[in-house]
Amino acid sequence: MRRIRLAPSTRLLSWTAALTVIGLVIPIGIYANGLGQFAGIPLGLALIVALLVGYDLLISRHPPQVAVKREIPANLSVHVAQPVSIALANRGHFALSLQCSEMVPEHWLCSDNYHGCSLQPGQIAEFSYTVTPTKRGPSQISATEIKVASKLGFWLYVYWIEHVSDHKVFPNFTAISDLSGLKGSVNLAQAGLKKFNMRGSGMDFLQLRDYREGESIKQIDWRATSRFNKLISREYQEEKNQHLIVMLDSGRRMRVQDDQLSYFDHALNSLIMLSYTALKNGDNVSLQSFGSESRWLSHIRGAQNVSKVMQHFYDLYPQKIASDYLSAAQELLVKQPKRALILLVSCLRDEDFDDLLKAVQLLKAKHLVAVISIEEPIYKQIESQPVETFEEAITYASAHKIKKSIDRNVQRLKQKGVICINAPASHLTPNVLNTYLSVKKAGLL
Repeated sequence: MRRIRLAPSTRLLSWTAALTVIGLVIPIGIYANGLGQFAGIPLGLALIVALLVGYDLLISRHPPQVAVKREIPANLSVHVAQPVSIALANRGHFALSLQCSEMVPEHWLCSDNYHGCSLQPGQIAEFSYTVTPTKRGPSQISATEIKVASKLGFWLYVYWIEHVSDHKVFPNFTAISDLSGLKGSVNLAQAGLKKFNMRGSGMDFLQLRDYREGESIKQIDWRATSRFNKLISREYQEEKNQHLIVMLDSGRRMRVQDDQLSYFDHALNSLIMLSYTALKNGDNVSLQSFGSESRWLSHIRGAQNVSKVMQHFYDLYPQKIASDYLSAAQELLVKQPKRALILLVSCLRDEDFDDLLKAVQLLKAKHLVAVISIEEPIYKQIESQPVETFEEAITYASAHKIKKSIDRNVQRLKQKGVICINAPASHLTPNVLNTYLSVKKAGLL
């Protein structure tokens, strides 16, 4: 426990104000009535009060014996409210009148955590408040601040009780549990996804079963049919143990805010969903960030390991630097030479296209490449506004030109055999999942 300051209490301030009034009013009455022998009364009262205040300061100088216990989970989710419980125990031999508050991170929203109570020796008081983290990454509640009134109530001692609790604030993965029934080939409407027709080849054999009317003759197993003397079909399942690699841009383009989240946060949330779906389908997942920081997480298997994805990227934030697509592609080819589906997630601008095109062509030599670009809504917003002035006309023409250029580049990527999607941040998740599921169901890998 560390004392950080000493402040006069409300009682001391009120007594000081009263003495000031007495010191001004009484002398006037004394001299007006010729009672000079009572002129020392105000000074005497001030001396008595000063002695009491000094004595209170002397007998209250020792820190109070207060114990604090805080209960809050170590792992939190961004933008999800979490209750915090505080217990204060008086371990001393004297009654205490105190107020307490917690030193929470500045980027946490916090309900009123300022509480006051009186504690008898051995008594425990419990309080609770609510915190809502607004930023991913490591955080901590550093201390509990308590204000203790002195024995006579003239002073207020402020102490810090060093009580650090470290926390990891992850993306809100509640939505993952909402997709617990998603297996890549069923319940697709639950995530706003499209259904894709299964291709006959490139699928793993699952089992033999009775032929169903309307099925293709190609599915009939004639050897089993002759053995059982009835039509038997082969049933296939989607291929497993395929490899999905996500390249996540963490450069300056991804710093743009979209409501409460940045483009990067939207992308990270979508990729956690994608990782969960792919792992649930029995595929391997690897992730690479590039731009502000290069992080590589390789060959994750099993839906229960989706937490490794969150652990690895929960504290990564985009920085004000340009992303080097070509360098990231060269780095990835060294780490993953075997064919895989590569999803490159970024926010493309016209000036990025040449670098991106070189990177994509390099990756296409060995991998199936999909580019997911976050569409910036500002261009459509400008185009929807009425044009009444010359400046508005210039703005409209510029936005229209940029948007057309981006659309043209997207078409150029598609013409080169690259899966390319340009979608708003709010629609990123279904587009990312649709891309993965369409590739799986078409057997393109």
